[in-house]
Amino acid sequence: MYNVSLVALLIGVPGLTVGAEGVQAQASPVSVKEARNATRAAKQAERRAAKAARSVASTREGAGTAGAEDIIVTGVRESVSKSIDRKRDARQIVDVITAEDAGKLPDNNVVEAMSRIPGVAITRSQGRADGFTIRGLAGVQTTVNGMEGATAPLPGDEGRTLALSSIPAELIKSVEVYKTRSADQVEGGIGGTVNVELRRPLDLRAGWTVAGSYRNSYAEQGKLWSPQGTLLLADRFDTGIGEIGILLNGAYSKPKYAEAANYSESPYLLGCDTCTVRQSLPAAQRDKLVAPFRAAYGTSNGDREQRSLSGVLQWRASPHLNFIIEGSYFGEKYTSLYDSIYALTRQDYYTIENPRIAPSGVLLGYDVANRGVVDPETGKTNVVNFGRVDAGFNGGQSKGNTNSYRTNFEVHFDSPGIRIDSSAQYQWSNNAYHSVGNNGNYLGLSRFRVDFDSPKTQNNGPYFDFYNVTPTDPRQAVVQALYDNRGKGKNSQFSAQTDLWKGISSGGLLRSGRFGARYSQTESTFLDSYRYAGWFDPDRQLPLSSIPSVGTQIVTPELPGGSPVSWIQLNSPQLFNAWPALTKFIIANNPQGLDGPGRDAGVESLFATPQPTAANVGYTSDNRESSFATYAVLDYGFKALFPIDGNVGVRYVNTWNSIDGQNTRPGAQLIDPITKLRISGQYGPDTLEKQNLRGNYIDILPSAFATIHFTNKLQLRGSYSYNVQRPSLFYLRNFFATDYRNPKAIVYAGNPALKPTTTKDYNLSLEWYFGRGGILSLGAFSKNQNGFIFYTRQLEAVPQLGGEKRFVEKPRNSGPGQTQGLEAQATGFFSFLPGVLQHFGASVNATWIPTANISLPDAISSDDEDNAIIYRSVTRDAPYTSKWTYNLIGYYETPQFSVRVAYNWRSTFQTGDPQIDQTWSVSSRPTQRLDAAINYTPVRFMTLSLEGTNLLRSIDKNYYYTYPELPTGLRAMGRTIVGSVRFRF
Repeated sequence: MYNVSLVALLIGVPGLTVGAEGVQAQASPVSVKEARNATRAAKQAERRAAKAARSVASTREGAGTAGAEDIIVTGVRESVSKSIDRKRDARQIVDVITAEDAGKLPDNNVVEAMSRIPGVAITRSQGRADGFTIRGLAGVQTTVNGMEGATAPLPGDEGRTLALSSIPAELIKSVEVYKTRSADQVEGGIGGTVNVELRRPLDLRAGWTVAGSYRNSYAEQGKLWSPQGTLLLADRFDTGIGEIGILLNGAYSKPKYAEAANYSESPYLLGCDTCTVRQSLPAAQRDKLVAPFRAAYGTSNGDREQRSLSGVLQWRASPHLNFIIEGSYFGEKYTSLYDSIYALTRQDYYTIENPRIAPSGVLLGYDVANRGVVDPETGKTNVVNFGRVDAGFNGGQSKGNTNSYRTNFEVHFDSPGIRIDSSAQYQWSNNAYHSVGNNGNYLGLSRFRVDFDSPKTQNNGPYFDFYNVTPTDPRQAVVQALYDNRGKGKNSQFSAQTDLWKGISSGGLLRSGRFGARYSQTESTFLDSYRYAGWFDPDRQLPLSSIPSVGTQIVTPELPGGSPVSWIQLNSPQLFNAWPALTKFIIANNPQGLDGPGRDAGVESLFATPQPTAANVGYTSDNRESSFATYAVLDYGFKALFPIDGNVGVRYVNTWNSIDGQNTRPGAQLIDPITKLRISGQYGPDTLEKQNLRGNYIDILPSAFATIHFTNKLQLRGSYSYNVQRPSLFYLRNFFATDYRNPKAIVYAGNPALKPTTTKDYNLSLEWYFGRGGILSLGAFSKNQNGFIFYTRQLEAVPQLGGEKRFVEKPRNSGPGQTQGLEAQATGFFSFLPGVLQHFGASVNATWIPTANISLPDAISSDDEDNAIIYRSVTRDAPYTSKWTYNLIGYYETPQFSVRVAYNWRSTFQTGDPQIDQTWSVSSRPTQRLDAAINYTPVRFMTLSLEGTNLLRSIDKNYYYTYPELPTGLRAMGRTIVGSVRFRF
């Protein structure tokens, strides 16, 4: 190996190039004077990088990546050491994963690679890591090579961040997780910023570089094989006009997944005061007992075909001038299937028998029967729901795709005392999906038994027994509904920025200044549509065998210890493939119920096309947003008792937007032309009202950082920053809908008036660096957020209804909240030990968040319309935040052989947005995961790997926050084994 500081001095010397193999002589002659001047310039550049450029690292807008900091390292020890060095040099609080880190553990995507960083907690679904928080907060800005990135929104999605779970780990050079934000970074995340660095050709050695890999993984759950391949081609060469580099980096994979679950949902009081279900409970407890609304078993499986490509042309015209043109593409085509059997467990007309009651007042199990409903006036028992209970099956398949494109042009000028970076980006993305489903029930099903904590399922989960029906008997199963749903979204963004770094002095108080401006313009749109056809009379419902070109399947969830439940239903893939013809079948069978936009025109119009076309106005919107930002940062340094350096800065952001939406207004009641009286029950056609709203907000975002250097190994960082996160595009949609004819109807709405969520962040970090890649650190943080966005139903005056008070369900800003905690990290290699022990290393980190809450408004006034609406503030736990998270990682490495084992554990956390009424709040029990990788390098250009994920076969287990004795259920995720070969020339 070589000394990085020595190599850094040689960069830029004519006739010398530096790569992974060290220093190589070139043919061009070099004079002593030229070499001395070049060396002096290199030293000055190195000093500037250490004191100023490193403070913003690669997340700086328009920052280049070529230079001494970008020499590629090899080996676990080298990659960890490089990550620690970058953390040490940065003036912000940041953790870094280098390419070797991402490449030698079984990391399928960027989110998976982040799971071992202190303060980061992730969630998994559909066989991959797809969600994460930083220090308890989910609002995170995402950038690629320092530039803002976003994925097109679908109805209900954020649409402001890049889908990091879709970026293969093999394509990345490094991942930087910023837990603080400086004034020169793009605003947009209250949790932090994740910057993904893609490779650039001048990072690599001179000449050709060819590298790639092939992986094949085997998932025990479902017994599935998933291939994956990557290839990198790059050339770095000198010409008469300077040094040029060309790089192409691509990846292809088709991961498959299979998951199984059993669950219950939505516990609440049973029925109304006079409802049969409540009257059948013990008299002394009937007004207090709570039970879930539904219990179910289900499977989820599918595949994702992922294609990624990045290309870069880099031209270093001189040691002072650098040009970059790059483009990247991330695409995904997916197929997902779901199948389930369910029972609705607290319908108003049920009769409850043989209940098991917990001391907390929750029903743990009971028998359900449909014995009819007694008319209180006549005493006669009326038949309800054709004498059946509400239970059955549903399933379906979705197919969709997501495509994200990014282009970028950069110019970097670097001269002693000044650096100018300018860049422009244009990115666009689109996505679409179509899903087809069915719902069915069982003829003659009038009774069942449900136990929500049954020992018949491992870890005690919900179980139900249909007494008089066999769910696998095709003669008893019928189809009662067929439906489909379509959605699509797209966005585009142009942005441009210029940044200036200017040296001020080498020994004065002010060392340098950074100034810049950024403009961005974003357009986005999303659309949703759906159709539903139902047959409710048992005499009209469709036998499974009557659906043309669609067979049946027996479903048995692959749960730990086996599933006590199996059932028959339609084959979901065949249903999807036959759907264009089935629309004609639906028309021919004249359904009893229709739903979806355009239903009033009748079944022939609604199902005239293979996919729904009429827009669901509540889930359709067009948005345009522009922003202008400018910033100033001053870097300072002085010596008091100890040397102190840092920076202070401020960012000004002006954001303005325009939102187009539609509202549905039901037709007015018809008037008899003769009597001039209103005709009961007859109304004119509904109409659509187009609306446009405009918004504007200005944010001033100050930040300050300081580092006290007690010694050259021990330092204390401190920081303050004020951050904003804009509302999701879906929440901002201009939508309002209600039944004007029903004074008790709920109003459903978007909220264009939402304000950004803000935080005031305070951070301290004491860090001791030792040896090569060694660190001991202890950090403290406090985030004071305001305006957290949550979805709730509240009573308020509705201007569109003349101030009438209605319950309005829409997203709202909450009150203040706070997240506080500590982070600790210890990483080192035992190179000081004798013999084989010197090849070992370890890393331990832990995060403790004792405080994580937000304030929500709770109505305390009467619903009487003559009274004012008054709310009090209630404190609730913040979602997705564990009190404890820790990682244990062990290393063993020789030049030919390496092993790495990683264990992750996190304590309980709430799995969804907080509720004012916490009866419905669901919490996850502690989760754990063990991953490992073995790498063998028989020859210099090839590495063989065997990797394993979820080696403990861990499962997700949930419970209700208010009723810990009531399990929600579990989700099973199997173990995965991966074999791979990597090559490099």
